[in-house]
Amino acid sequence: MATHKIAIQGVAGAFHDIAARRYFGATKGDTVEIVECETFDQVCEAVTNNTATAGMMAIENTIAGSILPNYALLQTYNLSVIGETYVRIQHNLLALPGQTIPDIHTVQAHPMALLQCRDFFAKYPHIHVEEAFDTAGIAKKIRNENLSGLAAIAGYLAADLYKLDTLAEGLESNKQNFTRFLAISRTANHLSREYNKASIGFRVSHTSGSLADALSIFKRNHINLTKIQSIPVIGVPYEYTIHVDMLWEDVSDFEQALREFKPEALELKVYGVYKEGEKNIDLTTKHTISVTEQDPEDPQEVLATAKKHADGEMVVPEWQKWIKPAQKTPKEYLVISGPCSAETEEQVLETARRIAATGKASVYRAGIWKPRTRAGGFEGHGIKALPWLQKAKEETGLMMAVEVATAQHVEDCLKHGIDILWIGARTTGNPFSVQEIADAARGTDVGMMVKNPISPDLELWIGAMERVYRVGINKLIGIHRGFSTHEKSKFRNNPTWAIPMQFRERLPNMPLINDPSHITGKRALLAEVAQKALDIGMNGFIIESHIDPDNAWTDASQQVTPEALRDMLDALVWQPAYGAVTHDDTSKLDTLRSAIDRLDAEFMELLAARMNIVREIGEYKKHNKMDVLQPARWEDIMQKRLAQGGKLGLGDTFVKDLFADIHKESVSIQQ
Repeated sequence: MATHKIAIQGVAGAFHDIAARRYFGATKGDTVEIVECETFDQVCEAVTNNTATAGMMAIENTIAGSILPNYALLQTYNLSVIGETYVRIQHNLLALPGQTIPDIHTVQAHPMALLQCRDFFAKYPHIHVEEAFDTAGIAKKIRNENLSGLAAIAGYLAADLYKLDTLAEGLESNKQNFTRFLAISRTANHLSREYNKASIGFRVSHTSGSLADALSIFKRNHINLTKIQSIPVIGVPYEYTIHVDMLWEDVSDFEQALREFKPEALELKVYGVYKEGEKNIDLTTKHTISVTEQDPEDPQEVLATAKKHADGEMVVPEWQKWIKPAQKTPKEYLVISGPCSAETEEQVLETARRIAATGKASVYRAGIWKPRTRAGGFEGHGIKALPWLQKAKEETGLMMAVEVATAQHVEDCLKHGIDILWIGARTTGNPFSVQEIADAARGTDVGMMVKNPISPDLELWIGAMERVYRVGINKLIGIHRGFSTHEKSKFRNNPTWAIPMQFRERLPNMPLINDPSHITGKRALLAEVAQKALDIGMNGFIIESHIDPDNAWTDASQQVTPEALRDMLDALVWQPAYGAVTHDDTSKLDTLRSAIDRLDAEFMELLAARMNIVREIGEYKKHNKMDVLQPARWEDIMQKRLAQGGKLGLGDTFVKDLFADIHKESVSIQQ
């Protein structure tokens, strides 16, 4: 671990401090010391003269827009952009301990903060607001001078550092207030596959179409321009430098674009190449200071949680912390069961009674709104059925879960005490619908589950989880229910096991359960899929159960009786739970080795599937009298795999050797 002295504008506890800790501290696992500066010019001076090892500088805000003076500083100082991070700006009301809002007569804060919190202060006309230069500086002043009756507007970090009480949270009217910060250094990053973003500045001639022609070079080379900003050239009226931020998937595209671009520019400066900042930003930026400033019961757990929040990773509690494990299912695993549809009150209640009697499930599920693929079938009773679930909950003690697709569904479920809402596969694929549901659940304590989208799109799935998380819902569970693909399969929805494994890699602390009912579409295949899900380390199941499955009004073929569910679960081989912690080193080693075995088995299946496709391609080439060897195609594959491997932290040599062997076998098969 190293210590970084980071220059920021403002005092410790400011949002620049949060950004510095997020990027240089928790992200790197190192210690951060803050060098306080009054101005951004002083930040650049501190980095230039080695007073600080690096600096953190705000560059744009989603409400205020670009911070033009800081763009100019990039031109003035010979410093390089080495990274970026994003922070949500949440304003809280801070004051000395023991005070309440009626005790506060004055609030001092930066003019922008006061403007963003105008609606809040309209509710408290007795509070006089005054403009000040530094919001965190006011918090420091209140503590140092022991000023009662005065409050500051700042973040959680300022409250923690200066030991102030938070009288109110989230004062800002617009919750989507984010600031992008640039990390700057004397030493530039060397261009490599590790980086996928750059900031450049250039000037072109004052001729018609010169700027459009220059920018078209980036389009031609598959470069995505994420920001274009004109900056006045000091001392030269009506002359501008164009600042551009850009992203690429393959670093060779960026290199080629620069080669083509240089002859077109009168002046070109690359401010820096770096890795795109994580936009999966925690909602409150609350957990950012070191473990020594917390009140930890378990220092390792607090430190790990702080790191995940600062990294922008979704930090969610283990499901056992908000769902009681079932009596007769291994305590590491969650089982959710119930009918596809709530058909009648008696059917709902009797199914719940029999599921509860098995002791296998913790949560009861039932479809209330059931839009079918084609109109004309039973589409659910809607709100009429929610009181039935209330009765089932009161009688059995099971938690209740319902699928929702609109904001009104959410409101109806919350009014009837539903514990868990889930977003279905069709809805997950529509970000507008997901956001509507998330906004409707904002500020509640409800649990949420998100099924994978119908298409095999990992980013859509994770994006839906992020939208729910960002409104403050952290009781989250992912559901793997398979995907609609064009591949022939014995299953209703292809499990495509690689995608939930990637989901687990991207969101390692997110509970992930399997839905064998919707994957298989046939009760005879449920056990096979359930065992596979256990073998690759999933956290449990959501399985449809019905007192009379053959006569179910919807999806009859995939449902089982509660007693059949019990017998199937008893016959499974329960693997060590994913992420299980044990103090027995031997047991821990066995768990890790089991995980390796599961991954290797999946890897072999994927290789076999690849070679089956290779054979089909070979037949096509033979039929069309094509050469087996296609050098251009092979070069394209290798470049893409190297780029992907770089993003995943795999060495170039390893990737080259691996795919060289795969290519050799593929050619042999086709010949």
